[in-house]
Amino acid sequence: MSQRSLTIALFVSLAVNLFAIGAVVGGLVIGVRMSEGRESAMRPGPPPIFSAASALPEARQDAYREALRGEAREVRRSLMRAGEARRAAWGDIAADPYDPAAVRQALTEAQAIEAQARSRLESRIVDFAADLSPEERQALAQALSRPPARHGDGRGGGESRRDRF
Repeated sequence: MSQRSLTIALFVSLAVNLFAIGAVVGGLVIGVRMSEGRESAMRPGPPPIFSAASALPEARQDAYREALRGEAREVRRSLMRAGEARRAAWGDIAADPYDPAAVRQALTEAQAIEAQARSRLESRIVDFAADLSPEERQALAQALSRPPARHGDGRGGGESRRDRF
């Protein structure tokens, strides 16, 4: 092999290796970014209803948390029941004979259970707000109006485990 052929082969080999290394590094970067996106989508942090306590003065935070805890157990049970109803409805898609109307009805019932649970929790907040000062109501309203925080680590807006209930 001549000197010129070896030089060309060396540059071709170098180009192929750089391309391969770039592809691997690019794939890793894209994979990490995609997994961070999925993680934050799966665990967006506490909903504003729960993290809103941090907008209130310390004495009111405990009262707010206590008011929500009063409903939390029943709401949790209702949401679990709604989830079970929804999973059963999705399972009914595989039934033979297939009855789309029955699946729709089951999904509607699951949505009604969720709506009722949410309504109870929201009513509890409205009742709690009646005892707040106008400034405290303003702070609570702003906190409740914010969309849930989405962070790559999945923790939400930095709230502790205690703030999540």
